[in-house]
Amino acid sequence: MSSGDDFSQQSTSLLSGVEDDRSDDTPRQGGLGLGLLILRLALGLTMGAHGLQHLFGLFGGPGIGGFARMLETFGYHKQTTLLSWITGITEVGGGVLVIVGLFTPLAAAGLLGVAANAVYAKFHGGFFEGQGQGFELELLLGAAALSLLFTGAGPISLERNTPWRKRPLPLGLASLLLAAAAAVVVIVLTR
Repeated sequence: MSSGDDFSQQSTSLLSGVEDDRSDDTPRQGGLGLGLLILRLALGLTMGAHGLQHLFGLFGGPGIGGFARMLETFGYHKQTTLLSWITGITEVGGGVLVIVGLFTPLAAAGLLGVAANAVYAKFHGGFFEGQGQGFELELLLGAAALSLLFTGAGPISLERNTPWRKRPLPLGLASLLLAAAAAVVVIVLTR
């Protein structure tokens, strides 16, 4: 036997028993549930905290009146108080629903709509916050919400047995259209 044959037999014996038995055809997702929980917590807590700032002035936030004035500096000139309430309630409500994993595609659509409007409002200020207003945080929050539209909450959530968890793509696409429509309506009606 040559040394090449010895190597072939050694590498075969090293890999024996390592084959992935996929006879049950179930996907191997490893830490997907935990990863989605971490994503939901980060998005929900961040957006929820912003909502509490906007609604009640918590965490050094501006409250409704201050947020309405802030929206005016971003080019929103009509119905700013109403928009402040809608934004704050969407951030808090959507944040809570995303955290517990309930109605996740719809909650993520609301958060995506808020993030899309924030990106639109801050876009002229440049990407980085240090160079102007910056929209990098809002873009990242929007991307997290967009991801949850299509993945759903995952197995560590309250929506374990819902129809959209089994087939998240159709509701994800519908939720994306809802978020886009809401963002456009807000821009058209309030700017």
